[in-house]
This record gives sequence, C-alpha cells and structure tokens, in this order.
Amino acid sequence: MCFFVRVCGALLFLFAILGRPAFSLEPPMGGLGDDDVVVDYHDGTYFAGLAFRVAASPSVVIDVLTDFNHMVGIVPNLESSQIISRKGSIFVVKQRGKANFGPFSFPFESLRQIELLTDGRILARGLGGSAKHMHSELRVQAQGSGARVDYQVEVEPDRWLPSSIGAPFMRHEMAEQFTALIHEMERRQGIARSR
Repeated sequence: MCFFVRVCGALLFLFAILGRPAFSLEPPMGGLGDDDVVVDYHDGTYFAGLAFRVAASPSVVIDVLTDFNHMVGIVPNLESSQIISRKGSIFVVKQRGKANFGPFSFPFESLRQIELLTDGRILARGLGGSAKHMHSELRVQAQGSGARVDYQVEVEPDRWLPSSIGAPFMRHEMAEQFTALIHEMERRQGIARSR
C-alpha cells in the first residue's frame, strides 16, 4: 500500500527519458498510454520515466505542474493538495488521495519538497508519506510551438510489492495522471491564446 502512496505522490512532478527513442515524442492523441511509461525495478526500488510533447508553452506547462492548491481539480485520484510552506522557489506540498488499479484501491499520502529551477527543471524529494525514498526530476523545454516534458522518478515503497503488480500499476498511474495534466495544459494554453 505504501508503494502506491509514494508512486502517486511522485507522479505529480516528474520524469526524464529512460531509453525512449526520439520518435516516440509525438504529441499524445487523447493522452498517454501505459506503454508510454518505462518502468524498471531493481533491489526494492522502482525507476520510471516518460517523455512527451504538449501543445502548450513552457510557462503554461510549469504553471499547471506547480498549481498545487488546485491540483485536486486536475488529477483524478487526488482528494487533497496544499502548499504547506513556500520560500522563494521551494515549496513543501502535502497531498492525499486514492489510487485505483483494476479491483485494487490504495489510499496514499505524500509530503514533498519541490524546487523550481530557472533552467526549466522541477526537482522533488519525499519528506514523508507512503515511501521510504522518493526523488524525481521533471524538465520542461520549448520545442516548436509547444513544449517537451521529460520526467524520471525513483521510488522505494515502504512495503514490499511484487514487481509483477507494482510495475504495471506505476505505468497506469503515471499515464493517467500525466494525461490529466496534459489536458489541463492544453486547456489553459487555449485560454491564453484567446486573450
């Protein structure tokens, strides 16, 4: 259960490419699929990554990814999300929710430190919640008329979970959450263009 909490918390920020070919970065039509997420498991730790292009400017992408107080309305499995503290470009964010995968449902909590860097990266590390260890890096870069997002995360669950269940679950959750984020980015970009 703790694995799921860590994964879900980590998924909101996020992933760089793990051996994905450049041609797989076409803008997602309708969203990301589970196969768009690469997951590896080694010595109790899950490593995952994804990359995609989105029809939104880097500033809109970062605005969506850091809209922590409104994340519940964006990401489907979140029940609460709030900024606990902020000092400059460093946030401490607490989130709670429930992840669903097939017949399974897992409540989760996460407390993370999120740092926004001027080069378009967002770094996150777990401070508490359902993971023994969580670290992620998300990079946003301008590409054409939109942006490219690369995300990687490593998570060590606080409880053992067979990788035969954990890896597919992680693929599913990341694809679902980033699809929701992509839709919000494109929605906000449309609003920005109409002004």
